[in-house]
Amino acid sequence: MGKIAIATLDDARPVDPPPGFDGEAETAALLDQDKDPLHVHLHTLGCGVVLQIGPLEVDCVGYVWEGGIDAGGRRLAATSSFVVERGAVLAASGADGGATVVTFMAARPPAQPRSGGRVHLLPAERVPRAELTGSQGAAGGMHADASCPTCHVWLHENSLAPAEDEPADAASEKGVHSHSEDEVIFVTDGQMRLGQRLYGRGSAIAIPAETLYSFGVGPEGLKFVNFRAGRPSEIRFKTGGTIDEVAYWRDRVGSPEYLPPAS
Repeated sequence: MGKIAIATLDDARPVDPPPGFDGEAETAALLDQDKDPLHVHLHTLGCGVVLQIGPLEVDCVGYVWEGGIDAGGRRLAATSSFVVERGAVLAASGADGGATVVTFMAARPPAQPRSGGRVHLLPAERVPRAELTGSQGAAGGMHADASCPTCHVWLHENSLAPAEDEPADAASEKGVHSHSEDEVIFVTDGQMRLGQRLYGRGSAIAIPAETLYSFGVGPEGLKFVNFRAGRPSEIRFKTGGTIDEVAYWRDRVGSPEYLPPAS
């Protein structure tokens, strides 16, 4: 069991943009140290500024947090996503008004990487989304479910309404659980409550595999995306129950149907 790491926008550290940038751009690291198994970067693109992703030794998932981009001959608005598999390349440019793109990837290649070489594009309107039973005002969406034959990655989204009876310290035992894979939660809107603190937009919470934790919802609600570099298995609750995470999402939301680059 490892230690949870948290980085907020105030902690974001400017770093050199990756090779392939064309135009004025800014890249900041939320998580990118050697001790971090998963890396998270924020890329701010002005209109027409080009971000090239790849070729890399690992699969990379991008999430359009704000604004919109043109990538692979397609327009990807906010809440769209893309996957650039190991060895592949994608050039994305900021659309009118620019964009902020969050990229997620493993720090190191897996022991048995898949073949890679492909790019998947998922416009916002094609993301499978549904209400989730068990929590009032909860909804979810699936961007990458690790079922692709050529890449490993997982990215889902959650939207949670404020809970009137939320305990101040989010210490309820019923929600304490762990996952089989290292994960990063990125707060896209609202606030996540961890202990007695609220973490707002742009916060990244890195949780090692098999680490028990729980979280609460802030007064403005909570929206986040959750990244894993590999296929998850069971969610294990402190109270003793388990859930097959892949089956849970497949049964309620379904799998994404990607578009290939048009050009």
